[in-house]
Parts: sequence; C-alpha cells; structure tokens
Amino acid sequence: MDFQETHEGLTEDNARRAMLTACNSAGLPTRPDAKLLRLGENALFALPDVGVVVRVARSTEMADRVAKELAVARWLAGHRFPSVHPTDASQPVEADGRLVTFWEYVPDSSTPDSVTVLAALLRDLHALPNPDFPLPVLDPFPIMRRRLDVVSGIRREDVRFLTEACDNAEGEFRDLVASSPQQLVHGDAHRGNVLLDGGRALLIDYEATAKGPLAWDLVPTAIAVDRFGLAPAEYADFVRTYGIDVTKWHGYPVLRITRELGMTTWLMQMAQSGPAADEFALRMESLRKGDHERRWHAL
Repeated sequence: MDFQETHEGLTEDNARRAMLTACNSAGLPTRPDAKLLRLGENALFALPDVGVVVRVARSTEMADRVAKELAVARWLAGHRFPSVHPTDASQPVEADGRLVTFWEYVPDSSTPDSVTVLAALLRDLHALPNPDFPLPVLDPFPIMRRRLDVVSGIRREDVRFLTEACDNAEGEFRDLVASSPQQLVHGDAHRGNVLLDGGRALLIDYEATAKGPLAWDLVPTAIAVDRFGLAPAEYADFVRTYGIDVTKWHGYPVLRITRELGMTTWLMQMAQSGPAADEFALRMESLRKGDHERRWHAL
C-alpha cells in the first residue's frame, strides 16, 4: 500500500484533522471535540461513546512500526495477555499523510501508583514464547536520528550534540544487543504504559516491541530513581517482584545512556516553547555535564 508522506511536525491541530478524516473513512462518528489523551510520538483521542481510542502516528514513514504494533497486539490477545486490543476495523487508515489506528477504549482508567504492577506485567510478558512472526532486533537509533533530521525550532548546537552522542553510543549498544539473547521485549516499558482497568492492569503501546535483551525493559524503572525521584524502596520492590536488578548487569550503563538519549530526543519534538523547552534545556545540560543524578521531570 502506498502512502502520502508528511514531514510536518505532529501537533494537536493537525493530529485532530487526521483523526476526523480517518474516523469518517472508517464509518466512526466524527467528534471535533474528542478529548486528546496523549501527544508524543503519537496522538491519542478518545471516543468513549463508541468505545474507541484513535491513535494518530506522526507520519506514514511509521508504516512498518504501525503494522508491527497491530500484529503484536493481536498476538498478545491470542495469548490472553492483559493488553489493549485493536478494534476489528480495517486499519491502518491513511489520513493527511499520517497513519491512524483504532483501539479499544478503557473507561475510567488510571496509571498504577506502584511500579510493582509494571514489574509483574514484564515478568509475565518475558515468560511468553517468541511470536510466530518476524520482529525487528531492538534498535532505537533510527527513530532518534529521524527526530534529529526533521526537528525544527531547536538550537543547532543541541541537535549537533545529540547527533554526536548517538554516534558515540550506537556502536556499544549494537555490540551489547548482538551478544545478548534475542527475546521478546516491550521496548518502552514505563509506568505510563500501564493502564488500570478496575482491578486489572493492562500493558499498552507496542510500537517499540522488538527482540533484544530483556534488561532493556527494566532500565526505565532503574533510571527513574535518579532522574524522576522514584524512591529506592519502591525500586527494591520492583526488583523483588521481577527477580533481577538490572543496575548490577555489566550492560546497564550502555542501555541507560541509550534510553536517556531516546527520552531526550522524544521531548525535543515538543520543546520549542513552554515547559517542554525548559525541561529539554535541563536534560541537555545534564547530558553535557555527564550528570547522572540531575533530576528530570516527566511531561
């Protein structure tokens, strides 16, 4: 299937236009006032009256990732893993140069207070067999480089620093992944990607799912102690629930810097003004200084 490409950054306005166009194509109600749930790598809009969340990807260049996300979600559903399912609609839908998918809406959902919920989900996810369809080898660098290539409104010296930091980190990361067992990893395993549906915890967002070292899924929670103020006692509970402390692994420093570059280039896409710009400046300063304990803030 051929898609029209767009390199315009994802904003609430253009994502909403794509959402409305896709809903019209899919026979869903068009709600110009649909609630925006999240704006980041994707934009998510809620249509609670029909039980659907509409997910708008940044561009049609994400076609492989979108197709993989749908395949993984359907595979997890087949294994009765607690996850969010795509609807039965024919998807993805191309709209205004972006790809749109449709997912079940979880009403009255919230994120868990404790990271042990995430630890239990990851433990069970990692116990599943590898899927019976191809998955890419874990490699976050192409999307980081794409962000750096297309970003606008960011100082050139910041883009240059992040580009060089990716150059410096990529070789060690690839060597580490190549020398590690290739197992199913979620790819973006943080507490924000867990929804509580009543008493049931659901793992969501499979866009970054890949084959790689299981440690990759444990790194975000470990980083959160230094960067986001997670209490050491809470991290200890996470370790007890999952069964491994990733900070003791020899590959942790390599995975940590790669993850932090990913988080920073993700934020860079929204950092032209406002709180995101202030947070981006803080992260850049800490990365330049090699300050691994500087507190960051989730946006």
